[in-house]
Amino acid sequence: MSTLGHPFQTVDGSKILWYPALRVGQLYVGVAAEVGAVLNVPTGLIDNERLGGSDVELDTFRQFTQATYDWYCDTNHFVLHGLVRGILLPSIVMLENGGGSITRTPEGETDLFDDYDLYTRRM
Repeated sequence: MSTLGHPFQTVDGSKILWYPALRVGQLYVGVAAEVGAVLNVPTGLIDNERLGGSDVELDTFRQFTQATYDWYCDTNHFVLHGLVRGILLPSIVMLENGGGSITRTPEGETDLFDDYDLYTRRM
């Protein structure tokens, strides 16, 4: 098991989608699980006990990311935007790293993508 990082890879192991520090990865998984519970959607993240980190089932993860994005865009709640943005941008970047995408409605994004370029370069 990896002790330095928390790799997120495709279920078949063919592609690493993100390889953050261990605690960053653990926090992401925990927050994603809570968001999935609130939205009543599975995350698509599967514990990889053998190798450490998480396997990502891309189709389910795409649905999770889309539901999270739609939730973000459906409200103007300032605090909710701040909370959801922290899980949503890494999710979008991971999904894109795996070749997937979400359907965007830019009129509801409210500055969501201001730091997108930073996320894509640093993840």
